[in-house]
Amino acid sequence: RRSLSKGDALFLQRLLEGEEPIEKDWKKLNRKATFKNKYEARSGKIKDTLSRMLTTFTSKLEDVEAEEKKAVDLHTKLMEAKGGQKDKAEKALEAMEVEGAAKGLSKSEAQAEIDALTTQIADDEKYITETKDALAKKEEEWKARQEIRTG
Repeated sequence: RRSLSKGDALFLQRLLEGEEPIEKDWKKLNRKATFKNKYEARSGKIKDTLSRMLTTFTSKLEDVEAEEKKAVDLHTKLMEAKGGQKDKAEKALEAMEVEGAAKGLSKSEAQAEIDALTTQIADDEKYITETKDALAKKEEEWKARQEIRTG
């Protein structure tokens, strides 16, 4: 017994004692393990769906971030340009008042120029307001997208 393995010793003991070996149901043992397949099929589809969603969200996030960065850069440049134009127009208006008197411009010519510059300033301020509103809208859309992503 010491030189035999446990399984061999048990087999030899049963053989010598005349015990019938336990019959195995080979039909049951050899059938397909369908319980694994069902789970694998279901979890495989879920994994595929999740990986596709991750890929889609990642690519769309990159696109949206790039678009948002472009919009912010464009807005910044536009605000700087319009702010500079407004400052120049105000300085020109002040200078024209001084220059106009020095050159002897008629009051009607000076008033016409003042009206034109005032109209331009009003138009510029309207444009700045529209740009700020557009930025606020973009920020709201960005927040909404962020909430959707974070769930």
